[in-house]
Amino acid sequence: MTAIGRILPIRRALIGAALVLALAANVVGLVTIAIDHQRAFDWEIYVEAARRYPLGTLYDWHDPFFYRYAPQLAPLLGLLPWVGLLAWRVAHFVALAMLPSRRLALLLLVSYPFWFDVTTGNLMVFVLLAAAWAYRGNGLATAAYLALCVLIPRPIMLPLLAWILWQRPAWRLPFVGMAAVAVLTAVPTGYLPEWIGSLFQSGASEIANDFNLSPSRFLGPAWLIIGLPLGAWLTMRRRLGWASMAMSPYLLPYYVQMLGLELVQPRIDSDRHPGPPSKSGDGRVAEHVDRPTGNDRIQLVPISHERAERVEQVEVAPIRGNRTRYQERQEAS
Repeated sequence: MTAIGRILPIRRALIGAALVLALAANVVGLVTIAIDHQRAFDWEIYVEAARRYPLGTLYDWHDPFFYRYAPQLAPLLGLLPWVGLLAWRVAHFVALAMLPSRRLALLLLVSYPFWFDVTTGNLMVFVLLAAAWAYRGNGLATAAYLALCVLIPRPIMLPLLAWILWQRPAWRLPFVGMAAVAVLTAVPTGYLPEWIGSLFQSGASEIANDFNLSPSRFLGPAWLIIGLPLGAWLTMRRRLGWASMAMSPYLLPYYVQMLGLELVQPRIDSDRHPGPPSKSGDGRVAEHVDRPTGNDRIQLVPISHERAERVEQVEVAPIRGNRTRYQERQEAS
């Protein structure tokens, strides 16, 4: 038996064991939600943050409660009691139905991370909704995701953010503008230093969280020695779901929903500036013509590199047998 023949069964066994463990953990998680996790912790934090905002104590919290979003959001969170907890939870299912992948939506519907998000009243599923459509290339969703990265920054959001700014240069300046506006509008609140300080404190406190599912639960901050380069490598390979898991210093259950990016097919980047025409092996330039409507077929005609910039003068016509008008003219000349 070859080395590959010996490795493949081991790999399949490891993948099978991982799937069984994940399924068992999901079932246990769902059972714990049904038994013990009915309190909407994050909902209560949002409502309390709105109450504290005018008191000057927005970031004065004690374990296990913390507020780490932008201070400008706190007054808006005061609208949540008008919405109601039930409607907020129903909105999670609406977001689920709006995901670009039906398979992802169905998997999340029976997953512990999604139900943890629903019961605690968090908003991670809305972040995933914006992230999935942004990954697909939707402009409105991309703008929403960049705004969320500025206003409710979380380490788990960094891989997709980095990928967007890397692959879609047109969004770099808008993102810088969003960040500048967020900082400038935070200054009048008087909470800017405390907000920035809370972001740096979050990692240490959440690593010790009882709900932390990351290897940092056992390795502590040392996990980042592995997680950061691993996340960067996965990002370059467009495995943004796994990159989000690796790069985050802690993983609360609802964060695992970002793994769903693995089931979203990214659109070919359209915001990048097109490069020069690609050359074939003989130095000729291949020009691509949009497919016509109707029954006409188009034949791609290679032309010399010197005439590439004048390709609009080349007339491409429906095929007459195996010859085009361009070929006929070339032979006549």
